[in-house]
Amino acid sequence: MPAILVSVAVLGTSLISGCAASGQRSPFANAMWAKGKDATAGMSAQDREELAACRDAYDARDYDKAVKLCRKAADDFAETSAGEEARYLLAESYYQQGRYPKAQDHYQRLFADYPSTRYVEPVTRRLYDIATRWLQISEPEQREKIRTVSAERIVEAAEPEASTDPTLKYRILPNFHNRSRPVFDTQGQALRALKAIWMNDPTGPLADDALMLTADYYQRRRNYVESDRYYRILREEYPDSPHLEAAFALGGHALQASYQGPMYDGEDLISARRLKEQSLYLFPASTARSQMRKDLGELEALEAERLWAMVDYYDRKDSPRAIAIACVKLISAFPESPRSDEARALLLSLDPKVLERLPEVAEYYQILSASVKAADKAGEQGTDLRSEDYGSTAGRVQL
Repeated sequence: MPAILVSVAVLGTSLISGCAASGQRSPFANAMWAKGKDATAGMSAQDREELAACRDAYDARDYDKAVKLCRKAADDFAETSAGEEARYLLAESYYQQGRYPKAQDHYQRLFADYPSTRYVEPVTRRLYDIATRWLQISEPEQREKIRTVSAERIVEAAEPEASTDPTLKYRILPNFHNRSRPVFDTQGQALRALKAIWMNDPTGPLADDALMLTADYYQRRRNYVESDRYYRILREEYPDSPHLEAAFALGGHALQASYQGPMYDGEDLISARRLKEQSLYLFPASTARSQMRKDLGELEALEAERLWAMVDYYDRKDSPRAIAIACVKLISAFPESPRSDEARALLLSLDPKVLERLPEVAEYYQILSASVKAADKAGEQGTDLRSEDYGSTAGRVQL
């Protein structure tokens, strides 16, 4: 019988024996039958026996033995399909033992050593389960949200119990007593597992869930720069995600909260306003529409304050030409703002001669001055300078 037929026969025998022991196909058998590949082709009889022993130990649920055998086989058959299977079974054995840090390490090593691994879907589901377990334990108050963030239904073992372990509260403390958690930084390792999901399976069913969970984590930690980064990836790369509306709403909140004050860059305010306006347009049935409109008003007030800070800065520098330009810019952008009233009053207090080389500002100044004089002449008291005339005039001024 040709060598290839012998190999197929031996493989079939080992698969059948493994199935008989467990009552179902082994992970190897499922993968091989689905893909039509033979991981043992070209191997010696001794090597085939070594790999078959790994499968048998795992299928028999003798995970201690499986760990020992699979670790050796993963190294012996590195960069082959047999080594890929051995690495996967090693990670699975650790997972079944509840040794999640070890399982995570080997799942991620599987991705590193075999970028096109045939186990990508079951591995991402395992990593998602590990990450949510660790986040639920670390943040019991967020447990319900963490469990329901996924659009996929993940059916696993019983939910983990919340813990008051000081090594969870103080991340620099080492954990030497619980093998189901990392030695250091349980939450950071959970984020690492989530990152491995969307990095290695970007089109998979859990990629957007992993991004959303990561963004929410940073939002709760008030790390708005990082949360905005992940919300932005979700919006740009997963437009069909069920988390899209939340990514717009919460992304706008993250940008608004990351604004540091009028003397800093105002790009965050502009981006936040743009996101909230897009949210109102894209999600007309959203229950948060009234809050978004309120937020837009607050954002406009913050932008007006930022422009007024520039007016105040030039006023303290005693630079009348710069004051005039900044005042007209504020009035043009936010004619209804209370700060625009102050800007108009300050502009009228300037000497018209300093505006001679600023034709557009001088024109606005003349119109504004004439309107105020006309109102005074008519005997109006407490004239509201934010009239339609002022608004249209301000809108024509381009600086």
